[in-house]
Amino acid sequence: MDRAAQVLERMKGPVVPINVCFNADGTINCDAVGAYVNWLCEENTPVLLLTYGSSEFASISDEELWELTETVAATAAGRSLCIASTSYWKPAKTREFLKHADAVGVDAVKVQINPWLPKTREALVRYFDLIEDASDIPLLLWGVAPPPFPVDVVAELAQRPNIIGMKNDAHPFYDYYDLVRATKNEGFGVVSGGQMRNFVFGHQIGSPAYLCPIAPFRPDIALQFYQLLVEGNYAQGWEMVYRYEEPWLQWAIDKNWLGVMKSTVQLQGLYPNNLLGPPHPPPSPSLLTEVQEKLEELFGASRTRSR
Repeated sequence: MDRAAQVLERMKGPVVPINVCFNADGTINCDAVGAYVNWLCEENTPVLLLTYGSSEFASISDEELWELTETVAATAAGRSLCIASTSYWKPAKTREFLKHADAVGVDAVKVQINPWLPKTREALVRYFDLIEDASDIPLLLWGVAPPPFPVDVVAELAQRPNIIGMKNDAHPFYDYYDLVRATKNEGFGVVSGGQMRNFVFGHQIGSPAYLCPIAPFRPDIALQFYQLLVEGNYAQGWEMVYRYEEPWLQWAIDKNWLGVMKSTVQLQGLYPNNLLGPPHPPPSPSLLTEVQEKLEELFGASRTRSR
């Protein structure tokens, strides 16, 4: 089995987008990030992902992204599938990053083409023409709207052996469906941008993985949910959506999504704070207590541990 096929075979189930720990001066606390990644691996998390939004690329420099990528890959050390992401770079910079990611042990790279660039076949295909020979590391596309990544261009690029999948951040049902159906025979996995409820739908038509809002702090629940879908027990899968995801997701979004997610990691005893990247202000001082109470309400007894 070649490298691309091996990665695609492992790209299944819940994906944890890595939230980054920042120090008070705005620098990254790589030791804390490493501790969190190690915990996720110990909890049998299938896939780890550095990504523009949850990993706050807008608040980190290129040099920090290089170091962060190495920290995550070196800590995971093959225990979980490790997918890195580019920033919004011109092709020459992306080529450098692909070589770096390959050298430090990343399994695949999601190529995040700046959404301000034209979503035309000519521009998108040329971008990949300009980067592909930098490394044989498997690549993922990234779809975000408006406008979405054209489905016919995705289908064309999916035929390339080293392009193994796509993270869909466009419409969670219409675009998701079209992308899965258009690439079903290409050895290509369309990853849902998020939510269990989207994946209940997507899994039935061939989507292999999804970003989960529960997995960053309760991988066990995310894995239980995934197993139900593998077994075809969609009724119990929906029960888990209603029991856990719906009440958690809306509450967390209303409070401050990134702050809430970082608070869950802090409550695991893995991050020393729940600070957002600069220039975001610190979350409310009461947020940690509120998150703890909500976790106990929805998920039961605390699973926190001391640092």
